[in-house]
Amino acid sequence: MSAVSPIPEKVAELRRVFDEARAVPFSAGTEGQAEDLLAIRISGDAYAIKVSEIAGLATGRKVVPVPSPIPELLGLAGIRGTLVPVYSLNALLGYGSQAERPRWLALCGTEECFALAFHEFEGYLSIAPGDLYPVEQKDAACIHVKEIARGLGAVRAVVSIALLRETIQERCRRNSVPKER
Repeated sequence: MSAVSPIPEKVAELRRVFDEARAVPFSAGTEGQAEDLLAIRISGDAYAIKVSEIAGLATGRKVVPVPSPIPELLGLAGIRGTLVPVYSLNALLGYGSQAERPRWLALCGTEECFALAFHEFEGYLSIAPGDLYPVEQKDAACIHVKEIARGLGAVRAVVSIALLRETIQERCRRNSVPKER
């Protein structure tokens, strides 16, 4: 007799919370509202992703490797009827690649959708806007971080999806193959 895995229940709960958060209409007076974050770990370090910057979260997707001069590109995954390029969040943040297949995919964008793959998802956080602090000094270790979230007993670097998108686009431009005439 095998034990029932709690993972499908956890995924369903996270999907429900995420969908409910995204269903609330945007209003101009949201300055005092809580900021919703996904708490993740990259190589043991605490990070967060703003729920407002992603289109969804997926797990258990097969990522098919494709040849690429961009080392952060893990391959393509079929998500919502579309082939989506999947990039290693570990590699983009400077941690290098990991041998094991990442379990989680944060879906980013709508028209030019891509996914960020990572291994450890810790949960859903809601923090007060006053618990987000801008990163003042940029160095190579935090070029994709604009804010730090403090609260709920932890300090987390908040990964900027917009900055990651710019890095990916720049790497694609730099490594593009000239078109044949």
